[in-house]
Amino acid sequence: MRILSSLFVYILILVAAARCGVHPPMPDGNVSVARAQQAWRDDWHAIWQVEWHNAPVRGPLVAEVWHADDGRIRIETLEAPTPALNGLILVDDGETRWLYDARHDARHKRLEAESAELARIPLSSDALDAIDWLLLNVDDATVVVSGRDTLESGAAIQLDIVLPSGDRAALWVHDETGLPSRVKLHSAIWGQACFTARSISIPGHLHPGLFTPPN
Repeated sequence: MRILSSLFVYILILVAAARCGVHPPMPDGNVSVARAQQAWRDDWHAIWQVEWHNAPVRGPLVAEVWHADDGRIRIETLEAPTPALNGLILVDDGETRWLYDARHDARHKRLEAESAELARIPLSSDALDAIDWLLLNVDDATVVVSGRDTLESGAAIQLDIVLPSGDRAALWVHDETGLPSRVKLHSAIWGQACFTARSISIPGHLHPGLFTPPN
């Protein structure tokens, strides 16, 4: 009878801990970085809010991004701080990039591989490049797990990063998907910026039509 009573008390303690939102132990920072690097290379879909503190235009830009593990990408501007950026869509099928303005139903401008760097959406393309840069260089950095947050896209681990160059960053790694869900930069290269995923997911299938511009 005493054993059953002790077991009952133990179960009550577990239930109470679960209700109080007790979190699992913090993961190792390098493990979280490796998880983010791999997830960033794979298929994903996210809506990003992009803020550049040193940009010539004020206010956030919001872009929806589909990324395939073979390098294909689609970016659609949903909200922008200036009318010139509203409605811009970039499509890359892995060989050719197209950039066009959906608002005016203008004919898309086709850019071959040798001029692909010209096919960019200001602010959002830069944000993706900055995250690429951080994940490429973080292996040589000092990484410290500083806490756990609940962001708009879900629970995430926060990592504080100091690169050998002295550049600093904070990287939030999404619990569910392993993807970066927020990045803050203080960098000589990129300036000060904050990129936050409003939503983030690993799609079961990316339709090929996402990476084909309209006729």
